[in-house]
Amino acid sequence: MLKQKATEALRLKEQYSRAYETDFDLGKKLELQYLSLRREILDEVDSDIKRQKSVPIREIKRRVTATPKKPKRATGIRSLDYELVTYKQKMRHETGGFSLGNIIQIAGSRGAGKTSLMLKMLTSLSNFERVCWMDFEMGERRVTEKLEDFAHNEDNLLYYNSSRELSDVIDEIKFLNASGVNHFVIDSTMKLYSKKATDTYDKFSSISRELSELTSTIGINIYIINQMSQQSERDGALMLKGGNDAEYDADYIIYILKMKKLENGKIVKDEMGFDIYDEDMRLIKCTKNREDDRTFTVQVNKSEIFGIIPIEVEYEETA
Repeated sequence: MLKQKATEALRLKEQYSRAYETDFDLGKKLELQYLSLRREILDEVDSDIKRQKSVPIREIKRRVTATPKKPKRATGIRSLDYELVTYKQKMRHETGGFSLGNIIQIAGSRGAGKTSLMLKMLTSLSNFERVCWMDFEMGERRVTEKLEDFAHNEDNLLYYNSSRELSDVIDEIKFLNASGVNHFVIDSTMKLYSKKATDTYDKFSSISRELSELTSTIGINIYIINQMSQQSERDGALMLKGGNDAEYDADYIIYILKMKKLENGKIVKDEMGFDIYDEDMRLIKCTKNREDDRTFTVQVNKSEIFGIIPIEVEYEETA
């Protein structure tokens, strides 16, 4: 029932957008119907969340048994998917991906390609199900240009570039999830703000905490494009911008880094004595994996990020 309402609301949104071009009064009427239905859906989602409370473990087991397993989506990057598995799966040389209910932080050094890594994941997912790109960095023209380099399903790829206030973003995620969308990319949380935050620290803490709570309560994945802290880049360490809260609340932290060019085991230098980087290769480091604590580092050829057809894998058995 909820999904039907959300689908109807999305249909109304398309209708009023088109109607405004020719008939303002009709457009306004349809938009009011959409807003009323959207509020009804959000109230119902919030009501479901509030009903979640402590229950006997027997009931949890019953829910898990009665709920069909959903596909565990691959990223489309083979080298990475071979590592996003359990220990048992790795021994069997199986490929994996991300299960639902996670915050995945994607960060990297400047120019390393974190946006391209995100786009590979996003467009790979769009070949199987609907996903939403919440863009606060690029704008529509750059987005369409970037997407030309990645195979994707346009009908499954939703784009949001509206309010940056945290509660509005969360409402949009809840609304789209009610219609069946389970994957959301936020690029980036640096541009979000919270009316409730009193200072910068409180802002980042609120964003991290509320998005983390959302992934677990409604069972979605949120992929966050982040930056490395300035101190991190200076010291050669790996730390997220936004501090400890972003790192604590993340279920996965994935870094993409440039690789220094090597010849005969030595770093190649330019005429000024600076290190030369290999533009064809990248390092992907997973420094946090809450699902099974496996951290790893893989070398990735840039060709793996472009043009590889994604694959669908099922959840591993929990028995």
